[in-house]
Amino acid sequence: MLSFLIRRLNLLLITAFILTIIAFMIDRTVTINHATEKLDQGNFVLQYFSYLWQILSGNLGYSTIDQQGLLKRGLIFFASTLELCFIALLFSNLIAIPLGLLAGLFRNTKLDYIIMTIAIIGLALPVFWVGVMAVLLPSIGGDILPVDGNLSLVYDIPVVSGFLLIDTLLVTQQYGFFAFIDRVAHLILPALVLSFFLVAEIVRLTRHSMTMVMRSNYIQTAYAKGFSRTKIVFTHAIKNALPPIIPQLRLQLSTIISFAMTIEIVFNLNGIGKWLFTSLKSGDYLVLPAGMLIITGFILMFSIATEVFMVIISPLRRGSLYVDK
Repeated sequence: MLSFLIRRLNLLLITAFILTIIAFMIDRTVTINHATEKLDQGNFVLQYFSYLWQILSGNLGYSTIDQQGLLKRGLIFFASTLELCFIALLFSNLIAIPLGLLAGLFRNTKLDYIIMTIAIIGLALPVFWVGVMAVLLPSIGGDILPVDGNLSLVYDIPVVSGFLLIDTLLVTQQYGFFAFIDRVAHLILPALVLSFFLVAEIVRLTRHSMTMVMRSNYIQTAYAKGFSRTKIVFTHAIKNALPPIIPQLRLQLSTIISFAMTIEIVFNLNGIGKWLFTSLKSGDYLVLPAGMLIITGFILMFSIATEVFMVIISPLRRGSLYVDK
């Protein structure tokens, strides 16, 4: 286990080193091209280590427009993006896992074909187009759900955690639960649009995992012992089919975040996608390396944490550590 953690730590450090080099190159290019006076372009190695020290000190630079710290603002906006991803993942799991399990149990039947057709359509449709269509729906249905912004303008919520679902619960003495309900209402349509892609991906992964489990030897042995299909599915199959989906979803994390950033622009949500878009449009190019480091840093840490979690909960993963030795 210790050697596994050391290998993952080495991978984390190497990847982070490469990312900081890319961020430094972007930062220097932006700084040189938009400088009002000639800058010293001397030893880039020393400049890189100075830039690396600033990153380790929590300084990703300052906005050229409002002079605010990019790290603090970026984390606040990224928290809103993660909130959208979490709600979308919750919606998609509630819908996709039962559909994927049914498709795997009834493989090559009409039910399987219907479910997989819906999944393929979900993968094929551009998320931007689905978002635009979702924006038009409330105007057709009578403005049932809000499609613009994170909250209604009547609420003034101080930023504490950056997660508005949490921050709105901290002001219940002033607004009751109305601010929280309003935040949930603003999240429903964007989260459903994002979950449209996630449902298709999770259905595909769950179907494949369930099919592999149902073909395994211990399931065939359970059938031979006379166990009912219902008992086999709920006692043995499901609990072994779901864990392999987790590392596969980890590989989709960057895609999920990028789709969420696109949805933020469509629905005018104050997340990291809209922040990057509006800042770059205004000429504040220093947000680009800062945003890249925030997003990729989270993806790296989440990936390592997921691998460690899978080793803890999965006997097969723990066994593979000893096989590797």
